[in-house]
Amino acid sequence: MKTGILILFFIALIFISGCVEEEREIKELVIPGHHTTYQFSHDIRESIEIPTNNFTGIRTSVFETEILNIVFDGSSAEDNGIFGVVLFNVASKLNVYFAYEGKIWRYNPFYYIGDQWYNGTEEIDKPVLGITLWLLGPNTGANETSVNLIDDVIYLQGTSSENMELAGDKFALIVMGVREVEQV
Repeated sequence: MKTGILILFFIALIFISGCVEEEREIKELVIPGHHTTYQFSHDIRESIEIPTNNFTGIRTSVFETEILNIVFDGSSAEDNGIFGVVLFNVASKLNVYFAYEGKIWRYNPFYYIGDQWYNGTEEIDKPVLGITLWLLGPNTGANETSVNLIDDVIYLQGTSSENMELAGDKFALIVMGVREVEQV
């Protein structure tokens, strides 16, 4: 009799554990008043956890500038590919986001190799930079994964390709005003 009860207990335990659903990833975001769904490559909760030193300052800086300068060290082919993916993901979200906010999001990309600066494919003198999004990748100076504002420069850095993508999503979430999971 005790064996039968024990077997029924284990069957019930197995059944209950099979019914428990794993926490699903959240990769979509809807902003109130926007008639679109923003898509993310990773769980938004992971990106929210990326550290930042000045959420409000970053958001305000991006909103107040007419043109956001984007700068990166172009000496690493691997990082250049990572930066391309990150910038595409950020731009695809923020272009739509700002359209709903009644603002055109414009940016100027610059890169440098050593002391030589480039605007697209042309060599230029080092530009005078205002508000700048400066990318640091695993091979070009990243020593952590974060999004930090220092003076007029927003440093977006990641120690791997995945971490760069998470930091890029964190930057987009900051601009969208998403601070915590409960907003998602």
